[in-house]
Amino acid sequence: MKRFVLVIAALALGACDNGNPDRLSRGPDEFAIVPVKPLEMPVTADLPAPGGDNRADLTPLADGAAALGGRQASPDGQFPAADGALVTYAARAGLSSDIRSVLADEDEIFVKRRRRLLGPELPYEEMRLDPYELIDLYRARGYRVPTPPPLEE
Repeated sequence: MKRFVLVIAALALGACDNGNPDRLSRGPDEFAIVPVKPLEMPVTADLPAPGGDNRADLTPLADGAAALGGRQASPDGQFPAADGALVTYAARAGLSSDIRSVLADEDEIFVKRRRRLLGPELPYEEMRLDPYELIDLYRARGYRVPTPPPLEE
């Protein structure tokens, strides 16, 4: 009788599974946790303005610019004088204030032309790279390449 009750209990618990293979990974997403900067003693006791930045919050744009050896632009869009040579070099072919709309228009023309020639296939299909083919190519040339994850089948 005890075995019968245990079997029924095991079947009842198994029915609560809902067929979800990820049932064991419902915990917090460790990649969603972003560490804050270390706390520091402010120079003055003044509180930041409402809506202002918290000194302990991350500033990815400024941190990225600093990691590359520069500084982020000021709120008025002006770059520091020390970064003038870098900005000049980056703008050597000219600047376009409407670059996003120009690229969107050119991409729309490209996609229409490709769809007219190839039909409903993906317009960027021939530009797609096969990472495993590239890894084999680099290894054949003697480069050290990390082992990729296995192919999903």
